[in-house]
Amino acid sequence: MGFKTEFNWALKLKPEQGLDENKIEIDKIYSFNKDEYRIYPVDMPIDLLNKNWEAIGRVIIVESTNKENKTIGKYKVLKIYETEEKELLSKYWKKK
Repeated sequence: MGFKTEFNWALKLKPEQGLDENKIEIDKIYSFNKDEYRIYPVDMPIDLLNKNWEAIGRVIIVESTNKENKTIGKYKVLKIYETEEKELLSKYWKKK
């Protein structure tokens, strides 16, 4: 007996999961929620991606909890990618 768990090295979010690309700010903490159980590295920088696999910025997960087949947590924005970085990193993630 067991359950499915994903190990994620990027935080990919849709607006309904806690991403508002137009209002994101450096050093602010935002909440997120995902279906199913997911494991994220805590206090380690990872990429924040939108639903189209476009790189938005660099974040750290500050809190993550799995319960009732959901993952809820909080992330802090460290950096918002500029045009060149965003294009390069988006190409990387879209090739995966």
